[in-house]
Amino acid sequence: MELLSLTPGTRESLTGLNAQVGIIHFPAGTVLPPTSHEQDEISFIHSGVLRAVSGGQEATLRAGDVSFIPAGEVHSAEVVADVKLSYVLLARS
Repeated sequence: MELLSLTPGTRESLTGLNAQVGIIHFPAGTVLPPTSHEQDEISFIHSGVLRAVSGGQEATLRAGDVSFIPAGEVHSAEVVADVKLSYVLLARS
């Protein structure tokens, strides 16, 4: 497996693992509309506050929180305070 150094806001694929990883910054007030994707998603909240809805359940995520969204599940969010997060999209085999 090859290790990559990521630039914030970019997506990269890891060699030998069917995954995408990235770091994103969302300013307060950003609304992420309902969406879904074919990969499982794991997000790590580094800073800020995010109000998220996934699978019909609402959660407030803060620095230090980790979320998991299964492939195909509709999710959305509203950024309450500037958010920086890392994510991993894992393709199902």
